[in-house]
Amino acid sequence: MNILNQILLCSALITATLSVQATEFTVHTEEFPPFNYTENRTFKGVSTEVVEAVLKQAGIDYKIESYPWARTLSNTRNNKHSLVYSISRNEKREKDYRWIGVIVPAVHSVFTLQNKDIYLGSLKDMKNYQIGTIIDDSRESYLLSKGFALSDFQRTSGDTAALKNYRKLKAGRIQLWPMPDAVAAHIVKQAGDNPFYTIKKVYEFSEISKGGYYLAANVDAPEAEIQKISAALEAFKKTEEYKNILKNWGL
Repeated sequence: MNILNQILLCSALITATLSVQATEFTVHTEEFPPFNYTENRTFKGVSTEVVEAVLKQAGIDYKIESYPWARTLSNTRNNKHSLVYSISRNEKREKDYRWIGVIVPAVHSVFTLQNKDIYLGSLKDMKNYQIGTIIDDSRESYLLSKGFALSDFQRTSGDTAALKNYRKLKAGRIQLWPMPDAVAAHIVKQAGDNPFYTIKKVYEFSEISKGGYYLAANVDAPEAEIQKISAALEAFKKTEEYKNILKNWGL
C-alpha cells in the first residue's frame, strides 16, 4: 500500500471513529425520587428504568449525569448530543427542547400539613400563604405563567431541594408545598414520616398533570438518532415490561 493510500485509510478510520463518538448522548437528570435519583452511585427510579430500556432498544450509546435542575436544563440546551428526563412540557419550554415523548404519568398537586386549616378554591388563593418552590421546576414555571411573581415564593435549589422544602413545611416556614404526588409521598417517607398522617392535598394542577413526564432532547440533536429513540419509546410503552415498571413503582 503506497503512502497516499495509507493516508487516505487513516483519514477514513479517524472520521469513522469521530462519527461513532458523536453518537453518544449525555442524558441529563436530577435528584427527583422516585422518578430519578442516585443511590450508591447507581442511577435509579421509574423514569430511569424506562429511559435506559428505551435507549438500549434504540441502540444509543449514552451516559447519565445528575445535577440540580437549573443546571440540568442549561446543560441540555448547550450540547446537541443531549437528552433530559423527567421533564414537564409547558408553553415556556416548548421551543427550548425537542419533545420525544411521555415516559411516565405524573400528577402535580399542592400539599400542606394535615393539621392546617387551609382550603384553596383557586390558584389565586395560594397567594395568601408562603409557597415553597424549586427554582425553574415545572410547578414554579406554571405559577409564574398564571400571574405569580418570584417574590411570592420561597425558592430552593440543589439535589435535596424537595426535602428542604418539606422540612420548611414542617417547621412552619412555608404553608404550601407544590410537588408531584409520588415525589411528595416518597420525600415524606424518606424523612421518616407517614404521608397519610402528615400531609394532605389541597389543590391539583390539572393542566400540568395531563401529559406526564417527558424524555426530551436538545433542539439540534441528530435527526436519525431522535427518530430511533422516539420509535423505541412508543414500542416499549406497549410492552408488559413497561407496565410492570410502572406497577413496581406504584404508578
